Amino acid sequence: MHKIQKIILKRLLVKNKQKYSELTKGYNFEDNIVFHLKQLTNQGYIEKQGTEYQITTSGVKTITNFDLDSLDDTGFKTFFLGFICKCGDEYLLKEHKNENQTFYNLPSGKPNFGENIEDSLIRTFRENTNLELNVKDFKYISSHLKTVKTPIGETLFDDAFAVYEVNITEEQKEKVNLHKNIKWFSLKEIKKLSNCWPEINILLIKKDFTNYLTYSFKTSYTL
Repeated sequence: MHKIQKIILKRLLVKNKQKYSELTKGYNFEDNIVFHLKQLTNQGYIEKQGTEYQITTSGVKTITNFDLDSLDDTGFKTFFLGFICKCGDEYLLKEHKNENQTFYNLPSGKPNFGENIEDSLIRTFRENTNLELNVKDFKYISSHLKTVKTPIGETLFDDAFAVYEVNITEEQKEKVNLHKNIKWFSLKEIKKLSNCWPEINILLIKKDFTNYLTYSFKTSYTL
């Protein structure tokens, strides 16, 4: 796949439903941008609705086979570090809003190429909370392999993630500057939430800390 086509898919993965001017920013006719859009459309990776382009399930599956930083083909699952962050009876959850619903999962982040696990844990947690912790504050809990499918069975995401527990004090909580999509919820509130990813039920409600888990589920989540 041409690099420009990868970049278009990456842009739509980060922010779906973009107009031509926004999606093709930095490119012009000399880059054959219209040709690349047609190619992606003909292959079913993107579609145009009105004045906006959006990525399809096939497009998501295709672009996530690449490392999103280098855009090199990996063919592997995307690996994340996930956090059970607790303060008293409250936990941090990440919201994902689409047109009609809000979905919830754990705060998370991806290790950078060449980055060791200690530095990655500290960095990704800081990016979620703006709180700087020591590596000893992270306790390994379990590893999950998770496949997310559409209602008709198409694979939307195929992830692997290691889960770490982090307990913070009330004093630390006051210093937290959360990412806009991350919020505190009590366990009682979590139990009432709809559209939670399975790991929330597994880890926070059932307290199932089995070392290795593999599962798949269907969802109406749309990008």
